[in-house]
Amino acid sequence: MSLKVLVVDDEAGYCALIRRILRPYGFKITTCHESSCAVERLMNERFDLLITDLHMPGMTGYDLTELAGRLTSTPSILVITAQKALLEEAPKRLRNVQCLLKPFTLDDFRAKISVLTGCWPNNHSSETDMLPHRDPDGQD
Repeated sequence: MSLKVLVVDDEAGYCALIRRILRPYGFKITTCHESSCAVERLMNERFDLLITDLHMPGMTGYDLTELAGRLTSTPSILVITAQKALLEEAPKRLRNVQCLLKPFTLDDFRAKISVLTGCWPNNHSSETDMLPHRDPDGQD
């Protein structure tokens, strides 16, 4: 069974990067670059995992996680941000959510996905390079 993942980040490069990391392992990825797209998708589709940036124009990642938490089928949630102050505030506002600070290592990302989904393929490399703030080719 492949897991459905909704990736929400106003930086299209980050959505593309996460897609490139997860897709080869059978995850079905949907990306949104605006919160309105994410709300529509969350209300009309079932996702196993929500990966969202915290700081975005319009609705924040906090708002999205609160909405996701009210759904009949609540997805597991990973919030990602480059703003350390927002991440330090996250445990106060978010429950049962994993958090990750940008930039992050591939191993840290894999560990969070493993905790949230209960699985991660064993055939991954031990790469520990920092993942960039933006996708180098900027394409999704």
